[in-house]
Amino acid sequence: MRPDYATTSTADLKLVKAAIEPNIQKNRTCEPSCPPIPTHSTYMSSFKSTLLALGTCLLGMMTIAATAQAQRLEDEPLPPHFKAGLDAYNANNLPLAYTEFLAAANGGHLDSQFNVAMMYERGIGVEKNLTEAIVWYRKAALKDHSPSQFNLGVIYENGQGTAVDFAEASAWYRRAAQQGDALAIGNLGMLYIRGDGVPVNTTAGIALLLQSATLDPSPSNNAKQNISGTRGLTPQIIQDAQALSDKMTNAKNLLVPLDQYLTLAAIPKIPGH
Repeated sequence: MRPDYATTSTADLKLVKAAIEPNIQKNRTCEPSCPPIPTHSTYMSSFKSTLLALGTCLLGMMTIAATAQAQRLEDEPLPPHFKAGLDAYNANNLPLAYTEFLAAANGGHLDSQFNVAMMYERGIGVEKNLTEAIVWYRKAALKDHSPSQFNLGVIYENGQGTAVDFAEASAWYRRAAQQGDALAIGNLGMLYIRGDGVPVNTTAGIALLLQSATLDPSPSNNAKQNISGTRGLTPQIIQDAQALSDKMTNAKNLLVPLDQYLTLAAIPKIPGH
């Protein structure tokens, strides 16, 4: 597990209770004996957490869906198996909850796919199986389910049930960041600060951390701590990072100004110019 992140994930079986208690989780880390799960931004520290600790804790500690997610759940009827899974969970019948979520997941329900992945990841109601967890996270992530994308990023960054693959982690963080996932944005920033799977670029990393901290100022997001803990910051780096962060704020897709900056930064400097 990587201790220098400051973000958490929305992955902590948050979707299981999404229909019950609206909330968000990001940039936070969660250990086997998980403390209460913050909202969706868990890794920048932990799967959206202390440092990328898989943001998955017991269902009872899971983070709750964001306001938009909760609203969506109110506007759309819940799939019968998903609702049955929630009922079984509330009755503490975890094996039945897994069975019902799996049925809904097989029908293409993204929140259920996420929950099935989380249950496999933590061995909740089913035998722990990280390979299956990755399979189900990927199914939902490919359909632009940002919590699943974030958790995949954390998994590949930490080598949970698979080899460490920073390039793959970066790719999933980017996809979640494009949807405004604050924890994914923060974790992506840490990759640039450390040069894991991407070229080292402290300015880009700090700009992403600034974005993360702005989008999710909750205590569970360690973006601010990660900024203050970054060594070698100069007034110029801070100024340039703030300018880049401002461009990200004003862009429909924050990856556009980020990639433009990185492209220009990669051009060799001509002495005297």
